Amino acid sequence: MTFIRAVTIASLVSLLLLVLYLPAVTPPSTFFDRIRAEHGQQGAAWGPAHAQQALERALSIAERPVAAPMIGAGGGQGRVMTVAGRQLNTVGRRLIDSDYLRSVNALLLLAAFRLAALAQLAPGFLLLACACIADGLVRRRVKGLEFSRHHPDVWTASVCAAWLTVCTVVITAVLPAAVPVALLPLLIGLACVCTAIAIANYPASTGRGHILA
Repeated sequence: MTFIRAVTIASLVSLLLLVLYLPAVTPPSTFFDRIRAEHGQQGAAWGPAHAQQALERALSIAERPVAAPMIGAGGGQGRVMTVAGRQLNTVGRRLIDSDYLRSVNALLLLAAFRLAALAQLAPGFLLLACACIADGLVRRRVKGLEFSRHHPDVWTASVCAAWLTVCTVVITAVLPAAVPVALLPLLIGLACVCTAIAIANYPASTGRGHILA
């Protein structure tokens, strides 16, 4: 469990740093160019309706862009704005107009589009997940009936592999680079397979073994 926690913390920190770093080195136009290119690729692979629905969902998710907080002028009481308030408003406007914040919004739109396109395939993923979970439970039951030994190392490795696969999905969703259309669905399938292996090899309680001994 300690190793799993370490992998989880390290991967989450790496994801956060990546999401904060990419907008600083990538102009907004790069993200928009990727959306246009992948919209055509999604349409060619899954059909124009699939690509259009994914784009509409992404736009609805990103309809409230990230913005810097603004300091109001004092409500409707007609109070004069203080010098500090005016300075804060000026800083807020500069942040809103900054390339970094625009890149953040463009990155979120790209990630929303890729994940929305992936969500269009949710029924197939649901069937695959149910099949993998059922397979893991059956294999675990068979091992219990045969008194076969479970493998904690395999369980740890499969849990870490499933989590790293999910992190790879997130990284792939935000990268402003060409991504094959089949990559994200394949990663989801790999995560389901790793989950099935983890269920089949989950360490069993030792109480039954002591009774048999």
